[in-house]
Amino acid sequence: QEDGCFCLSSGINAEYGVVIISDTRQELAETVTEAICHTESCILVHVHADKGADRMVASFVGSPETVVEGALNAAVIVQRSVDMRYHKGPLNPVGALHAVVFTPFSNIGPQQCEDIANSFSHNLADLLEVPVYQFNCSPVEDVGYDNLPAAIEANDPIFGPKEFSPAWGTTLVGTSRSFLMFNVNVMGTRDQANKICKFLNNRTDLRARTVLLEDNGNAVIGCEILDCDTCGLDDVMDTIKQHASEQNIAVVGSHVVGSIPLQALIKAADSYIEKEGVFLIKEQQKIRYIIDRLGLNSVSEFKPESKVIEYVLGVNRHGPLQSCTVQQFVESVGARTSTPGGGSVSALVTALGLALGQMTGWMTYGSKKHDSAEKTVTSVLPVLHRAIEQITPLIDADAMAFTNYLVAQKMPTTNEEETLRKQEALEEALLTIVHVPMKIMELGCGCWNQLEDLSANYNSSLKSDLQVAIRCLEAGIWGAYKNIMINLDDVVNDKTKQEIAGKARKLLETSETMSSRLLAALEK
Repeated sequence: QEDGCFCLSSGINAEYGVVIISDTRQELAETVTEAICHTESCILVHVHADKGADRMVASFVGSPETVVEGALNAAVIVQRSVDMRYHKGPLNPVGALHAVVFTPFSNIGPQQCEDIANSFSHNLADLLEVPVYQFNCSPVEDVGYDNLPAAIEANDPIFGPKEFSPAWGTTLVGTSRSFLMFNVNVMGTRDQANKICKFLNNRTDLRARTVLLEDNGNAVIGCEILDCDTCGLDDVMDTIKQHASEQNIAVVGSHVVGSIPLQALIKAADSYIEKEGVFLIKEQQKIRYIIDRLGLNSVSEFKPESKVIEYVLGVNRHGPLQSCTVQQFVESVGARTSTPGGGSVSALVTALGLALGQMTGWMTYGSKKHDSAEKTVTSVLPVLHRAIEQITPLIDADAMAFTNYLVAQKMPTTNEEETLRKQEALEEALLTIVHVPMKIMELGCGCWNQLEDLSANYNSSLKSDLQVAIRCLEAGIWGAYKNIMINLDDVVNDKTKQEIAGKARKLLETSETMSSRLLAALEK
């Protein structure tokens, strides 16, 4: 924890958990928050009391072990504090702790996620002596609380006793690739909203139901998105708007219940950017755009710093070299260590060349004097931006690849089996070392056509900047080539060696040809 903000490194194994509680009292929110926060290495992301639906959603991140412990600690608080006999919410939950959903967050695969859910289910059933059913595919899920005793009697739980407790009910536990709760407001009746829900519920990656707001008579369509990769926020909103329009009712904004992955917002923004032909590249621009496009401020202000999971956790999405200051990087290159070396420097120089090209583009874009360049610039800038985003992580990747090679060199060779294992590890490490600069060359060479287009129509006051951009790009690609060739000497597989060398030479020739041509053209 640094300056009040938890920081998760990109290499840690972390799971994301969501608990849905059938109560919204402030004192309960505080005790649930405390229970999760006091679980060692379990980080609370967000707690949201959805009073219209009479449910509370708490989300948190932790290691596979601690996320289970955090969810169990929350469950104990819920059992002490919530009695379903007094619940009056409109959503017909199945229990005091309605559901617990686990989602991979960092370096967790689907099977490990399933194991985490099973571990929690088993422990919850043993600890509280309650029945546990599968989330999103259980026959008890939508029967309504009054019919729950009969449903439990007719269906075996996955864990726990086949008994109904009126105060508790049951709990649904499961996994999702990326779980998100998203409410959309419509100025219509429950029946009108239910018609829209029928269309939404035809999807397997989405569940929707209607909540009626008694104070103003409007309806909220509550959506549970089970996979943000296949079902985007824009998909949900567009479907609702289409069917609302058919009934002549208005859609008046939306609300994210709990927290949201950054990529879900960016994906939706990219979809609308493409559909509407607007020109946005930067992350913060896209977030501001999608907040407005979806009406996420309609219920309460959407604050990315407290709603977006990665921002709340302070996740550092960049490696140590990419994140350090210029002074620190220069000192680390000049230190008496083998990394960072020529590969990392080549990646940085390549990225700087493209960044100067990007600067030239931005300072040409939107200027009345250079109206004729707008079509060129709007096609060039996204390509350069993506390439920079892909190249900068290679600054760290090159250093890491060489470190892994040094580790392989230290493997023992006391017998034939160990010797063979070391040889295989060295070959694999060498190919990784070669792969990183090859990627630098491919990404860098992939931008020459864009720089050529830009050099034909740009803000001429930036001529020297564009020239430096071209020289930097050429130098970075040349440096990556030299790194490939020196490491290829130790690769054993001759066929692989020849293929890589041939490809690298072609990329180098392309780079040198393009650089000479563009620099000559700029001098005219």
